[in-house]
Amino acid sequence: MEKLATSLLILTFAAGCAFETNSPGSGNGGLTGDEIYPGIADAGVADGGFDTTAPGTTTPGELGPSNSTDVVVVEPACTPGTERSSCPGTSCDPVTLTCTTMALASRSTCETCFTDSNCAAVDHRCVWMTYQGQPFPDKQTGFCLQVVEPSTVVGDYVCAPPFTVPLVNRVSPSGGKNQAYCGIYEKLTTCVALLAFHNGETCPSGRDDECPSGGLCRALVTGGKKTEYACTYACADELECSTTATNVACAGFCGG
Repeated sequence: MEKLATSLLILTFAAGCAFETNSPGSGNGGLTGDEIYPGIADAGVADGGFDTTAPGTTTPGELGPSNSTDVVVVEPACTPGTERSSCPGTSCDPVTLTCTTMALASRSTCETCFTDSNCAAVDHRCVWMTYQGQPFPDKQTGFCLQVVEPSTVVGDYVCAPPFTVPLVNRVSPSGGKNQAYCGIYEKLTTCVALLAFHNGETCPSGRDDECPSGGLCRALVTGGKKTEYACTYACADELECSTTATNVACAGFCGG
């Protein structure tokens, strides 16, 4: 009996040595030989049908977008060149490369836009603007403004009221060269405030916050020849308030 136990012990020891000296298999990252490599899961040994995955680990088949570290390349929904086919009837935002809900050629002067193709007039482009030194209304949205060229060699510009302030060397989200545009005094007001005044928007409670950003609520004589609270905006010159058809006074604000 003692001899039998000794024989079994020798056989077990021999089998263990055979396990220890198997060559690394295909899981060793291309290395060959009989060394033992720490961190190699299979070490070239068949698992005999046992699950060799360590508890708490993830198998390759379980990796997905949420836990993979691979860079995922997302194709753009559109580009300015594919706008007509990718975004039928609407524009492609050249910054986010996504289709917008804004129709092509639908925006007038000083109205918001995402790209040049939103502007109705062919001599207008979509331009990023500021208000009191900050991007307005945000870093993505622009406004349709008329392109203007210098009328003299010294850089004078001729713009029709109320867009009498030349905005020089401005950037369009659509790209292309920086140009000059007929605009507004951005330190004082915004396009949305200007349009509110010229469209006759009122502010019945007499508060500025009833008007768009950059707007003021003041008692004005309106078209009905009566005084009421209406939205206006700050100005430095009456040409900033007037139109080609109507002269409007400026006394710190349009209509004052």
